[in-house]
Amino acid sequence: MIPFKISDFLSVRRVLHWRRLLWKSQFFPPDQLEQLQWELVSAILDNCFADVPYYREKWRLLGLSRSDFRSLADLSRLPLIPKSDIIDGMESFKSDRIERYRPKSIRTAGTTGSPMQVYWDLDSNILELTCNWRHYSWFGYRLGTPFLDIRNFRRHLEDTWAWNWKCRGLETSSLFWDESNIGECRDMLKQRRIRMWRGHPTALGHLCRLFQNAGIDDVRPDIVVSVAETLPKHERRFIEDWTGRPVGDSYGLIEHTALICQCPAGGYHIAPEYGIVEILRDDGTPAGPGEEGRIVATGLHNRAFPLIRYDTGDFAVASGESCPCGRTLPIVKALRGRVVDRILDAGGNWVSGVHGLFKYYDGIRTSQVVQFEAGALDVYLVPARNFDDGLRALVVSDIRRELGEDMTIRTHIVNEVPFPSANKFKFVVNRIGKSAAA
Repeated sequence: MIPFKISDFLSVRRVLHWRRLLWKSQFFPPDQLEQLQWELVSAILDNCFADVPYYREKWRLLGLSRSDFRSLADLSRLPLIPKSDIIDGMESFKSDRIERYRPKSIRTAGTTGSPMQVYWDLDSNILELTCNWRHYSWFGYRLGTPFLDIRNFRRHLEDTWAWNWKCRGLETSSLFWDESNIGECRDMLKQRRIRMWRGHPTALGHLCRLFQNAGIDDVRPDIVVSVAETLPKHERRFIEDWTGRPVGDSYGLIEHTALICQCPAGGYHIAPEYGIVEILRDDGTPAGPGEEGRIVATGLHNRAFPLIRYDTGDFAVASGESCPCGRTLPIVKALRGRVVDRILDAGGNWVSGVHGLFKYYDGIRTSQVVQFEAGALDVYLVPARNFDDGLRALVVSDIRRELGEDMTIRTHIVNEVPFPSANKFKFVVNRIGKSAAA
């Protein structure tokens, strides 16, 4: 979990306002949801035209003024924002009055190979909190319920466990646990009275398998939420079979522009109060029901660092259906982005989340990790202007610390990564072969 201070969310009035509204708006008729979105995006547009250099200049060159926008449909007049614009011109996306919004600087994890810096503000933090709270409540969560947060990497942890008292979250990594110590894990979950598990799908599945093989069944969670990576069908089946609970899959962006949450009935609901989500064909027109398209997102609350029609690089399948759960929130049929290949580390373990190692490297423009053989990695780096041999050595040492000192790391300085794609770019590419992966 990203460290935060209470002040990052401290506005009781606003938290309570959104707590009340979100529990009602999930049943609003479509026209009422659209009206709410228009009120929110209008405030963001006012902010962008007045205070954000990127939009002032870009829209001036296009001959656009604030009066040109009178409805949600008018947003289609605006060009998409590629990630490269944010990487190259991060300062121009900052509001001229950024400090009044209590900004928090955040580095994205770079699942698409290109990490970048963004800012959160108080209002976007509050919506992140309350919208996820609503999602978890669909499965029985109440604020303050102790939960486990388990990931497929360990670099964020100084010890096996970290207890975050601010949100009653117990953090760990799947890399710490195997057949020899799974009893210790069980004891900690019992001690903290953990009722909800949240984490990477493969990390959740790993823990379930260890408990199943050890015959431990008294720590099964009441709530399971998968985050940050695509949830494979076979992993969902196994987790649901062992826990006896449906997995609430989710899709979110650290840029605070889009949130899609799965309900117990299986519907992937867009949170329209959080952000506007468009699913577009390659020609920029909306994808029809059953069509796969690119996710383009507009955040509705971040005035410190607003992103309007941001091209996420992820994909989803559009849907024109309603969900049997009764909620009127729009849905997508399926999520297609974030298909992240795993790496076979020096100890023979499958590891995901390697992309997060690259979030702190300012001297790398784009990167890709490719595994052609067990025990070795080829790392392709497209350098930025401040890249040097010291950074290259740091990349190697950080990967070895995560995957094992015996790992062979070959770095390649290139102008373009070896497996580009016009559609679903993959930061991690595993080419070992079907037999090894099995």
